[in-house]
Amino acid sequence: MSAAEPQTDESLMHQLSLGHENALADLVRRYQNDVFRFCLHYLKNVDIAKEMAQETFLRIYAARDRFDIERKFKPWMLCIARNLCLNELKRKKAVQMETLEEYASSSREESGEMLHSAADGPAEKLMAQERAQALQAALGELPEDAREIVVLRYFERMSAREIAEIVDSTEGAIRTRLHRVLRQLREHCTPFRDDV
Repeated sequence: MSAAEPQTDESLMHQLSLGHENALADLVRRYQNDVFRFCLHYLKNVDIAKEMAQETFLRIYAARDRFDIERKFKPWMLCIARNLCLNELKRKKAVQMETLEEYASSSREESGEMLHSAADGPAEKLMAQERAQALQAALGELPEDAREIVVLRYFERMSAREIAEIVDSTEGAIRTRLHRVLRQLREHCTPFRDDV
């Protein structure tokens, strides 16, 4: 395979299972930021998220011989990271998941500001801020598992099938849950839509 064509995750796992340890380094380079951000979403602590991200790659290495190259690597990897994070949360017991608004704000530009258009004036910014607060409040009222699938779908941009694999459910169940959660959020935010 030429240097111009990056290898698939699955072929890197196959190489790793054959003893080519540089394949793990490639996977780490490819996914370390994603896994860290994913863990930070659950743990809300930078140091612990870094630990769990490192542990994820150690577990991947340990399971290299058991990985089924017919499966997609990323959902499998995130399933490992999720399980580590959930175990850590059980151990700590006091950490709650971030709301989507907090999660989104962590991935904004350096200024931290998101302007909707160049024409946004103070009134428009205030209305946008009120809508964001309403959405944050609505998300805060959702059960933790509902927030989790919304984050996986809209922030991690995962398909219903990938989410189902991560949370050990079915694709149909995830689609149904997403539909219900989005309807709930829409109903909660209707008064703010009507004010605009």
